[in-house]
Amino acid sequence: MTSRAVPFDYSAVTYAGRPLAQRISRRMLVLLLRLLVRLEVEGLEHLPAAGSYILAANHLDALDPAIGLLLIPGRVVGIAKEKWNRPPFRWLLAAMSDVVFVGRSNRRALDGALEALASGAVVAILPEGTRSRTGSLGSAYRGVASLAARAQVPVVPAAAFGQEVAMASWRRLRRAPVRVTIGVAMPPPRIQAPKPELEGYTEDIMRAIAEMLPERYRGVYRGAGSESPPPSRPPSCEQ
Repeated sequence: MTSRAVPFDYSAVTYAGRPLAQRISRRMLVLLLRLLVRLEVEGLEHLPAAGSYILAANHLDALDPAIGLLLIPGRVVGIAKEKWNRPPFRWLLAAMSDVVFVGRSNRRALDGALEALASGAVVAILPEGTRSRTGSLGSAYRGVASLAARAQVPVVPAAAFGQEVAMASWRRLRRAPVRVTIGVAMPPPRIQAPKPELEGYTEDIMRAIAEMLPERYRGVYRGAGSESPPPSRPPSCEQ
């Protein structure tokens, strides 16, 4: 880990071009996080200035999507489990960003994500599929690789930590220290990449995320660069 992270500039968060509900919720989010989170970010320059891409990050806490929304200036489309596609969760998610819900009842989820990327949006995915129960990285689904191959857009890996223990800081009436590191964009796999290639690409994404985290957070990707890959998971984008 390096020490180049700098305090996040909340004043740089953009609101233009968003629906009214998202502009209001975004302003509320900034006010809330200013009070509750001492956010430090490294690698903002790695976010592409133009064009679509996929942001792939680890998932430690419910704060993760909110933090991600602050970092990306353009339109963001989040990938969420279909279990959240009900009130009041659907309303809360839609108020923050556009959402594609994935699950057995929505067989067109991949098409929805592809359409979002084709329109110039950034698609945010949490490849582990669910919040970590161990506080460290778990095996990832290869849906992120399939989406990148189909859309032919790069994947930007990102890692965040500290938010999972924010409550301890809040109990002491202190802002929670959270650190986010954004990695270099990875070119997509081939359009017709076979399963082994997609699995290898997913492995590369997760190891890039692991390398940006302290050792205790790396989980099944501990020892980035080793020859022993973690167990593979089905080709789902499910979060």
